Amino acid sequence: MSLPAVLLASLVLLSLALEGCGEPTASRPEITGRHGVYVLCEGLWGQNNATLARIELPEGRIIPDVLAGTGMQLGDVGNDMRLRGDTLYVVVSGSRSIECFRASTAEWLGRIRLSENLYPRQLCIVNDTLGLVTDLYGDAVTAVHLQRFQELPVRYPVGPAPEGIAAFGDYVFVANSGYGDYRAAEPKAGTVSVLSLQRGTEIATLPAGPNVVTVVLHPWRQYLYAVYLHLPSLWQADSLGGVVEYELPSLQRRRSWRLPVGSYDVAWSSRADTLLLLGNGGIWGIATTAQEAVPQLVWRNPQPQFDAWYTIAVDGSGDIWIGNARSFTVAGEVLRLRPGVGILQRFPVGLNPGALLFF
Repeated sequence: MSLPAVLLASLVLLSLALEGCGEPTASRPEITGRHGVYVLCEGLWGQNNATLARIELPEGRIIPDVLAGTGMQLGDVGNDMRLRGDTLYVVVSGSRSIECFRASTAEWLGRIRLSENLYPRQLCIVNDTLGLVTDLYGDAVTAVHLQRFQELPVRYPVGPAPEGIAAFGDYVFVANSGYGDYRAAEPKAGTVSVLSLQRGTEIATLPAGPNVVTVVLHPWRQYLYAVYLHLPSLWQADSLGGVVEYELPSLQRRRSWRLPVGSYDVAWSSRADTLLLLGNGGIWGIATTAQEAVPQLVWRNPQPQFDAWYTIAVDGSGDIWIGNARSFTVAGEVLRLRPGVGILQRFPVGLNPGALLFF
């Protein structure tokens, strides 16, 4: 046997020996469905353990981590996700990135890497190319190119600790939370900044409420809703958050409601006649199309001492999906509820399921 052949045989034997002694390599999960629910699990701050789970429907097959077996991790603190066409954009705050996936196949497409001083919180998709992401620590909104996967040199200054964001025509609405008690006394805390894309500047601020975190548009009626949580320091004296309704494009404040809001997330009912929120006791609803709308507890959390309902979504059939973070330190689950029937399914997922998105 020639020397090269001896070396080759030795390398093959060594490779087989190492393969037999080593730990088995995780394989990438098989993607079989074309429709379902993505579940963004925040993980724990500083632990780099955010995950993106996928529930394939109608089978209900669970893929706990679509990046398993790829050698990649989602990153630190998954905070938001949005869908445009077949591209899923996932905001990972601590990693200062927006991870991009093909929604139908869960294939990772690329990354929008944001500047080192940014802390991206929520993303708003304006059109096929333009996205706007709030910078929680930088008191601004940053533009990104959705197709080139690039941060753009465009920033809009807003109020302290911007979180929620939504677009309506030329308007962009930004919730200036003030980050709870930390910056509540600063100018513009508890307001909604109104940006004009054409003018490239803030054109108005709308008073909302302390710790305003979410802005959401009605699917077809020209109304904006701002959701505030109130301040943690005033929990015993005044534990109620609330919702404020504004007419568009006049920006006129119309109505407001006070209720025990306990989560950032909201969802519209399947007929878009009721705004659903998570709060003390379970799911609350405001029938916004009714002239005399009164907040109602529409679904009670059966064990609030153990379960923290953290995110909410509604599918096309009217079923309500809930991300249950439990104690915020252990693996969570997703519940599928049917009004008038009960809990249909439970899906185990990762730590702190904070966003749900149907594809």
